[in-house]
Amino acid sequence: MPDELILKGFSVLYVEDDEVLRTNLGKYLNRRFGKVFLASDGREGLDLYNNRKPDFVITDIHMPVMDGNEMIRAILEIDNEQPIIITTAFNDDEHTSSRCVNIIKPINTNKLLEAIFCCMGIQ
Repeated sequence: MPDELILKGFSVLYVEDDEVLRTNLGKYLNRRFGKVFLASDGREGLDLYNNRKPDFVITDIHMPVMDGNEMIRAILEIDNEQPIIITTAFNDDEHTSSRCVNIIKPINTNKLLEAIFCCMGIQ
């Protein structure tokens, strides 16, 4: 796996409605990425995306206000090449996207890093 220090040059948006998960993975991401933006629902995530233009997006699907799928569609209308990872507790077609990398919860941080490197084209 590539050196994690390379991620310090990138920003990430993490969207998760579960406060404990958002806080814990947010801390993990803060140690690796240069900038981390946290959102509690899709609407907040989309607003942060529009204002901050992160290099990478990690999102849950089932959230209040605006779900992850709706947010993803809006983001991809802005930038169809935006790297996105979906974190979900479900392993079925309804909760995944062929355009995005899917990580099943509970999140294995090694698999998450592999997915991030893969999506960003970092070898």
